[in-house]
Amino acid sequence: MDKIEKDKLTIPIYLNTKIVFDMLATIEDGFTEVKNVQTSKNKNREDGIEANVGTNNLFAFLNVGIRGNHKGNSSNGETVVEERTHTPVSLFQQLKGQLDNEKLINRDITKLCIGDFVEVQGILKNNPVIEMLSGLKEFIDLANLFTDNKPKSNQVKKDKFMADNRFNSQVDALIKGLQADGKKDIICVADKMSIVLPTDENYFLNNNMSEVTDGNYKILGKVIQISMEDGEISLLRNTVFSKLQLDKMKEFKDLFSDPSLNQFFGDGGIKTVISAPVIMIIPIAIYI
Repeated sequence: MDKIEKDKLTIPIYLNTKIVFDMLATIEDGFTEVKNVQTSKNKNREDGIEANVGTNNLFAFLNVGIRGNHKGNSSNGETVVEERTHTPVSLFQQLKGQLDNEKLINRDITKLCIGDFVEVQGILKNNPVIEMLSGLKEFIDLANLFTDNKPKSNQVKKDKFMADNRFNSQVDALIKGLQADGKKDIICVADKMSIVLPTDENYFLNNNMSEVTDGNYKILGKVIQISMEDGEISLLRNTVFSKLQLDKMKEFKDLFSDPSLNQFFGDGGIKTVISAPVIMIIPIAIYI
């Protein structure tokens, strides 16, 4: 048995299996379809075989194979039938290993170029806009359980907001829009830099995005945007709110910058951008 490498025993909390498969297929110039493997192994002889990707993983319906070399250990020349099953995690490790062997993974986030494979480690946080709005929504729901929603002449502005159905609908729409189609930004903080990670809930462990927040994880991915000295990345991009330029609308600014809501958003109101230094990475895997 080969020596176990600690770095290979990772636990991915997020794994984009489509990217892993596509890249491996590109590296291998396509996968070979095989049904079974039978090879004759003699002492001091090494035979190349085709290993079957099993029937109980995400790639089974594609009926694909992974090439590999396995040393024979038989002394009498007997025929040995081998069938090896690859899981999505083992395929990820194979991809990561090949990228490492070719020295294609950049681990210095201060010296990045667009398109670099990069591995970083840092603390993961929820999209701050969603976090603030969700906190406000929970407070509104709780407050309205114990208050009379009928308008009062002496009602403060904050309380009017809480009881206003239009305001509540706007908060709901913002939260849903920022997580439309299962897409959601996660923010990583590493080496005094913010990293925006666009994720898809379909690739999370148990389809649960909350698995990764408030933890220290490694991320392997590809760089698609860099703003080191100036610039910013909008957390409303690719949403209907970005197209409407919602964060620039006077009504939006007035609504969320009201002093009575400072307990939720701070003195500057709700912030919809992450300012430099910030980079954006398409994550292939988030793991520990």
